[in-house]
Amino acid sequence: MIPDINLIPKLEKSQQGSKFLYILLGIITLLALTLLIWQYFTAWVEIVELQREESNLIAQRDQLNIDLATLQPGNEGSLEQSLQFVEMVSYPISPLINEIQGLQPSNSYLRNYTFSPESVSISIDFETLSDVSTYVSRLSNSSYFIDGQVLSITSSGLGEELGTDDETDFDVIPRQSVEITLLINETYLATGGVQ
Repeated sequence: MIPDINLIPKLEKSQQGSKFLYILLGIITLLALTLLIWQYFTAWVEIVELQREESNLIAQRDQLNIDLATLQPGNEGSLEQSLQFVEMVSYPISPLINEIQGLQPSNSYLRNYTFSPESVSISIDFETLSDVSTYVSRLSNSSYFIDGQVLSITSSGLGEELGTDDETDFDVIPRQSVEITLLINETYLATGGVQ
C-alpha cells in the first residue's frame, strides 16, 4: 500500500479570511436592518403626528367655515347694507347732491343717483342734447368732481313713455335720458369745498 502523505500544507488563512468576510457582511446587514427599523419607527411617529395635526386643522377649518357663515348674512335687509355703506363711505353726500342739482339746466329732471366709495352715478332727463352738453361741461368745471363720463344717452318721446306708439308725431320732441358717472374729488370735499 501506498502511504497517504500530504506534503501540501493546510490553508487555514483562507478560512479565517472567509470568516472575517462573513462577520463583516453580518455586521453590515445588521446595521442596514437597524437603519431600516429606525427609519420605519421615525416615519410612523411622524405619520401619527401629521394625522393629529391634520385632524386639528380640519376642526379649525370647520369652525372658521361656521364663523364665516354666521358673519355673511344673505341679503337680510337694507338696514345692514346701509350701515355697511355708511361705514365704507367717509365723505359728506349733501354737498355733492347740492352741486349736482345746482348745475342742472332748467327743465331737467334728476331721476336717480347712486354713490360708491369713489364715484357718483346719476340718471337725468334733459329736453335737448345741447342741455346734455351744457350740463356735462358744468360738471367737468366743478371742483367737486375730478372727471365725468357719459355712459349712455337714450331718447324717449311722450308716446313711448306712455306705451302708445301709434304713429310718429313731429310735434313732440323726445327727451334725452343720460347716465353719467362722476369721480369725486375727495380732497376738495374733505376740506369742505375750500381749496
